[in-house]
Amino acid sequence: MSKEKQKLKQKIIATLVVLFMLAMVFGSIRVDRINAATQANSNMIQNFVAGGLSLEADASIGFTDLSIGVPNNSIQNLTQVNILDERGSGAGWSVTGLLNDLFNATSDVGGKRNNIRNTSIAWFPGNATLTGLDSSSTDGIAKGSNSFFGSGGLTLVNASPNNGMGNYRFNLTPINIQYDGAANQLPGNYQTWVRLTIS
Repeated sequence: MSKEKQKLKQKIIATLVVLFMLAMVFGSIRVDRINAATQANSNMIQNFVAGGLSLEADASIGFTDLSIGVPNNSIQNLTQVNILDERGSGAGWSVTGLLNDLFNATSDVGGKRNNIRNTSIAWFPGNATLTGLDSSSTDGIAKGSNSFFGSGGLTLVNASPNNGMGNYRFNLTPINIQYDGAANQLPGNYQTWVRLTIS
């Protein structure tokens, strides 16, 4: 009877040892799996697509009447020019203006003068107001020189490299038509365009 008890005791101890070892093995595996699952990395990707360089200006500029035979200046403002640089390149930009002669639409002038030469018209970007919108910095942006028009374009405003990135408003650029008072000036409306270009 004592031998059977001893064998039973040994079986119980052996079973306990095996159970203990299994608990140790599977317990440690379980711990490792929990540690492996407590962290995960997700790669975040955000792409920025470059915008463009654009320009908007007044559709028309109307001047006050001049009287034939009376020398005078007719002054009106280029009210608003909007400049938007969303390229993100920092390449800088320049806005230039080109103005042709003003002409009266009448075809039969009969010795009368039907134009106003662009060399009698000046603009004054130095008197205009530059504003950076949406917190855009105005550093490195320069107004053009006050000057009469002629055969080439004139600078209205420009931004040096690494500047002028954002949204800008260039307001109230005076334009002056100098009339010499010629008595043979044909009455009527005279028209042309101011072509603004940004590059």
